Amino acid sequence: MSNNVKSFKRGEIIFKEGDKITSIYLIQQGGAQLCIQKNKKLIEYFKIGPGQMVGEAGSIGAPTHTLSAVASTDTTVFEVPIEVAKSAVEASPQMIKTVIKSFGDKLRLAIADLKNFKTEKDGIPCPEDQVARIYGTIFHSAKHKGTKDEKDQNRYSIDWVTMKQYAQRVFGDSPSRMEQAICVLVKLKLAQFEMGRPPEDPEGPEQIMKVHFLDLPAVESFFEFYQYYYFKGGKGELLKPDENAISMLANLIKVAEPITPDRFGVVSMDFQKVIEAFKQNFNIDLKADHFVRLEHKGLFAKRQSRSDGTVVLSFELKEFQTTQKIWRMLKELEKWNEKGFVDMTEEDPKKAKKAEEASCPQCQAKIVAQAKFCSECGFKLAA
Repeated sequence: MSNNVKSFKRGEIIFKEGDKITSIYLIQQGGAQLCIQKNKKLIEYFKIGPGQMVGEAGSIGAPTHTLSAVASTDTTVFEVPIEVAKSAVEASPQMIKTVIKSFGDKLRLAIADLKNFKTEKDGIPCPEDQVARIYGTIFHSAKHKGTKDEKDQNRYSIDWVTMKQYAQRVFGDSPSRMEQAICVLVKLKLAQFEMGRPPEDPEGPEQIMKVHFLDLPAVESFFEFYQYYYFKGGKGELLKPDENAISMLANLIKVAEPITPDRFGVVSMDFQKVIEAFKQNFNIDLKADHFVRLEHKGLFAKRQSRSDGTVVLSFELKEFQTTQKIWRMLKELEKWNEKGFVDMTEEDPKKAKKAEEASCPQCQAKIVAQAKFCSECGFKLAA
């Protein structure tokens, strides 16, 4: 029977919409989301967990799957061949077969109606018109039902069950969407999940017990920013993440953070030293186009000439830091909508690229492609 047990990693497809039904799957651990794919995006209908089945329509004659099943976490299933399931149904008393068929017919009609509704109304996991709403819900739920940290006024903690119930009762928001929205914050280190086992099931799998928001004002800034520009005509471009602008902003903040801001929160730097820092630390020739890219996204750094001929670059550091968090959240929302879920295990592309760079096995210096000897220590390199 062990051959009938299969494991799926999060995001792996158990079966696709339109595939021939060959088996029924009983979820033993983990869970799955039933969905369809449209324009390379997953539209989720509902989730199932341990003790529930997928593909059971095949036991009453359905030839193909009407939805795709994707593992929503690391999942273990028990596979039952469809012929075995059909034989079990056929061997049942007529009354039982009639009840099963009745439930199956109703389920097919319900799924058909749900597909029509979801395809029209909810084509992506977090539509643009719901972004400000869901993060506003998260902020107000944590603010009004959570507990403020005595040592850090920006930190709040809230019981997960309390948060879900309050958000659903007061704001009518989906708990599953809210959980994924918070996963974005966890991924960006703006929040943390506290895991544990509930008292009523001490031997069961770990669950989310609490959410700790490490920077709740950042959540407030994000949903206010989003709702302002979403509803402001002609400003929708500011909600589209620009990877080059995000990188430029991050580098500028790194250069500015060691400098103490004035009483207005403004940092001022010698522009020539900024150019040198970009060249030395990031291997970037800083030009006017870099600042134009930031300006197109609504972020301005002032450049002012002095009487001695030097140029000073100045900007409000806190504004730039807040904008950085907002832009990073916009980027993660884009990924969420592309994949259909928030990938918490995604590797940083920059770190991956750095890991792939060739280096000398003796002194770890970078080596040029196809070089025969290390330019630093002279070590002979393998072909």
